[in-house]
Amino acid sequence: MALHSVLLDDEVILSIDGAFDVVLAPGYLRAVEAAFAAEARRMVVDLALTTAVDAVAAAALTETVAACASRGTHLVLAMPAGVEAEVTDPAQIKPLLNGFEPWQDAG
Repeated sequence: MALHSVLLDDEVILSIDGAFDVVLAPGYLRAVEAAFAAEARRMVVDLALTTAVDAVAAAALTETVAACASRGTHLVLAMPAGVEAEVTDPAQIKPLLNGFEPWQDAG
């Protein structure tokens, strides 16, 4: 599992390879806070290579949606099979994560 963060002007891309779980979630949240500190106006969370998402990671994504909404930051989830979704409501996370294979609940 790996987390990569790239800041390009006012956009940040956070890519997660492998399992997104309780181990990776704290680093992910630090990367999100760093993006806000850098005044990113658009955030892309790239889950295309993510193999599993546990409840802690799902909660971190939900928290990210709420934080982006409160700051006026656009949030896009890039998912397997080239699917992208602009997310504006924390309630969107669970259905989005449940709707795509090969994700499994890691915990």
